Amino acid sequence: MNDPLSRTPRMMRLHARGISYFNAVRECRSIREAARRLNVTPSALTRQLAQMEAEIGAPLFDRLPEGMVLTEVGTIMARHIVTVMQDAARTEEQINALSGRRDGRLRIMAVEGIAGQLLPALLERIISAFPTVELHVEVGAPKTIVSALQDGRVDLGIAFSLALYPELRRVAVGHFPVGAVVRADHPLAHLRTVTVEECVAYRLILPTRTLSLYRVMEPMLRPWQDRLNVVLQTGSIELTNRMVLAGAGLAFQSPLAVGVQPGQDSLRHVPLRDTRAVTDLGAYVRESRWLPPLLETVIEELRLELRRVQGVSDERVV
Repeated sequence: MNDPLSRTPRMMRLHARGISYFNAVRECRSIREAARRLNVTPSALTRQLAQMEAEIGAPLFDRLPEGMVLTEVGTIMARHIVTVMQDAARTEEQINALSGRRDGRLRIMAVEGIAGQLLPALLERIISAFPTVELHVEVGAPKTIVSALQDGRVDLGIAFSLALYPELRRVAVGHFPVGAVVRADHPLAHLRTVTVEECVAYRLILPTRTLSLYRVMEPMLRPWQDRLNVVLQTGSIELTNRMVLAGAGLAFQSPLAVGVQPGQDSLRHVPLRDTRAVTDLGAYVRESRWLPPLLETVIEELRLELRRVQGVSDERVV
């Protein structure tokens, strides 16, 4: 009864092995796959998981045909464990910095629309400033980015016009005009701005619901629904630009998305003359995480790059 351990909160009694085993099963959704990643036997992992569930007093996973799925208690545990692991990494990074080391690991997931201009420039800044950092970068859809941030699979997510989530915190944002993307020989290419009405007179290549751009364009296109000549709907920026270059139609994008493929100097971005034709590019982290120095520096580098791309004063980018 007087054992000090018995008065210790259950979360404090979880040791490093249990945390790493739980996290591997959560990410792999398979005992066998998680055991292979950790280089342990499936039976050893199963025993550790059973011990954790006995300590917590509730099952952490449902064993379903499609794999190991977190229970409600497991989901609460996952939030705690991801925060613990990220804070541990930050502490290690701070200790390394005291000895002059500038290494670590950084995982970024960004939407395809910035892969042509902004993302390469940002990565060049990071590699130049932190040549020994282990850098992982993936392209993902907005929903995938949200999920990866919530699960702790990435440190920084970059996406356009992302809905607000209580689990995420926006740490930088830039504002970009949405415009018509046309070939250089298109009748609208010489204009400084263009209206939606002028655009719907031509064949259109429109975004699917998987892109945040859909939410920007849908209200502006709705009044012209009966006049739309849509030749293609796609969630791929690369395919969109290729089809515009091929003369299939005009598309709507931010200027950052023009320049993904070689030869796109033949494309023109003509801003839409509509106050709603703006998309926000934001950088996001988990709300509860303690930002390591490396990530804080990278966020500042992103703010600088957003200022450079927009050509605006500091107060336009936060």
